[in-house]
Amino acid sequence: MKGVKKVKKLRNLFLALLLAVSMSACSTSEDGTAATFKAGTYTGTSEGRNGELTVEVVLSDTAIDSVTVTSHSETEGIADPAIEQIPASIVEAQGLGVDTVSGATITSEAIIAAVTSALESAGADVEALKAVTSETTKQEDSEETTDVVVVGGGGAGIAAASSAAENGAAVILVEKTAALGGNTLASGLAMNAADPELEGTLDALNGQVDTLKAVLDYDEAEFGEYADTLTVLKGQIEEYLAGDTSKEFDSTEWHIIQTYTAGKRKDLDGNEISGQFDLVKTMCENSLDTYHWLGEVVGIELSDTLTSPVGSLWMRGHNFATKNGVFEASQEYIENNSGKIYLQTKAEELIIEDGAVTGVVCTREDGSKLTIHANNVILATGGFGANGEMVKEYNTYWPSIPDEIKTTNVAGATGDGIELGLQAGAKLEGMGMVQLMPTASAVTGLLEDGLLVPSQYYMFVNQEGLRFVNEYAERDVLASAALSQTDGVFYHIADQNMIPTLQNKATQEQVDAMVEKGIIYKADTLEELAELIGCPSENLIESVEKYNSYVDAGEDPEFGKNVFGSKIETAPYYAVIEKPSVHHTMGGLAINTDAQVLNENDEPIVGLYAAGEVTGGIHGGNRVGGNAIADIMVFGRIAGRNAAQ
Repeated sequence: MKGVKKVKKLRNLFLALLLAVSMSACSTSEDGTAATFKAGTYTGTSEGRNGELTVEVVLSDTAIDSVTVTSHSETEGIADPAIEQIPASIVEAQGLGVDTVSGATITSEAIIAAVTSALESAGADVEALKAVTSETTKQEDSEETTDVVVVGGGGAGIAAASSAAENGAAVILVEKTAALGGNTLASGLAMNAADPELEGTLDALNGQVDTLKAVLDYDEAEFGEYADTLTVLKGQIEEYLAGDTSKEFDSTEWHIIQTYTAGKRKDLDGNEISGQFDLVKTMCENSLDTYHWLGEVVGIELSDTLTSPVGSLWMRGHNFATKNGVFEASQEYIENNSGKIYLQTKAEELIIEDGAVTGVVCTREDGSKLTIHANNVILATGGFGANGEMVKEYNTYWPSIPDEIKTTNVAGATGDGIELGLQAGAKLEGMGMVQLMPTASAVTGLLEDGLLVPSQYYMFVNQEGLRFVNEYAERDVLASAALSQTDGVFYHIADQNMIPTLQNKATQEQVDAMVEKGIIYKADTLEELAELIGCPSENLIESVEKYNSYVDAGEDPEFGKNVFGSKIETAPYYAVIEKPSVHHTMGGLAINTDAQVLNENDEPIVGLYAAGEVTGGIHGGNRVGGNAIADIMVFGRIAGRNAAQ
């Protein structure tokens, strides 16, 4: 953490000096006339990515003395560079014509809009101030040489860079946005890992034993390469059923089989797709060890809480103490072990010599070029869920994707790594399989705007107040069912007892703030809740009563939900308005178990590795909730180790 604190201290000192210099200046209009202000302190608000953002602007008679973001709901980590840099840039320029921050464009624009509002209330000439721009000094083009270059600073990127550094390689990580984190920071960050020792201390949930009994009827003849794994699993289940079934069961084999069955799908042309056995096996077998490696070697603070994210199918989601802590600790580890991190540096082109990848050509934020020569390149750029045109171009799974559909992805998830891989002749795998997150906010499209409780607690009703699906099913099943409801909108119903189980660790105050924004509805009775969401009260009450009886029985005769949490019975009651958003792209660059990128002949491309959502072949047609973090961390670690060696 010392390295991170030092960086922050130097940055804050720089901003303070910048502010001191700029306060002695005054803005000028295009004709060179000095601007004048009505001295005072003013506030302005605007709408950010996640909600309302407020700034405080202090003016003297002739200068913008300070700009401070006083409140916001933006995603921690991703929005931080904009919140720090944009106010300082406005003060430095003494105007509004400043550049937005890469990866935080919406937040940047929201800050500028809020400052504009504050200046308007002060009677300033806003149009003249918009014409005042900040000047950027372009760096000289430069070249560097290293052992391994990692492209992308999300979870796969920091795992790869940490692993390469651990194995003695000099590493350079380049990230096109202004902060580490990417989609990983915007995710629930639960990492699936079968952990029989830990799970054996937890009470079994209603329905889990019956779920396991059903596995005994599975036919190995239908499981192809997974048949031997299924046979081992059946033996494990029989041994468990003969013993104490009051505690939870899990095994690596159970994780493998659930990953396979949940991902086995057919596309629109009837072609079957499923996770490749060797890749799935590698992920599941290495996930727990990799999770502990992140804590013991990289220094990330872990959490002892197990969760079950939506569509995870089992209670095996391992967590981290904080989201930002994952990247702060990783940055410190990388930089303390011969590593460099360059932000706002986009890899544009692979260097290819005699068929081998030997580096990358990057463009910095100021337009200058950085050429990095390396023994090996690791692509960890994430998926393309924020690239709507690309999603629709490749889609071969959904009959149609609504034009107005939102995304849970950060702005940087645009498929850059796919384009880079194609430059080297990479093979693409499963590109048409796109996952929709059923439980995204219908208001913002984001995952965190709601009650992120483990799947066993979910109860969904449509706009008529009626249940319509098994809430513990796979994500594509939930999304498909949701899209068939009126306007594709439904409600997640919860009670007060579920607040302590929130996976996004939202406090009661934060939940109440979402109530104020209209993202969540809150009422003291089910009748009042029904009125708020506009459904017949008798429908909602009957749905809740039926659901509670199924929780008691551990069996759902209507929709087949097979694992349950608690009943919905303690006021106040909540309803979250939700609608599917584009969440994950299962397809990408073909890789082998060594994380080497493959060409069209299934041969490794010399010098090129990949990990995370930029790859394909692991999740088949539907990703299990919690498997993304397992995927990116496991294969990121493998890619880094192999690229270093």
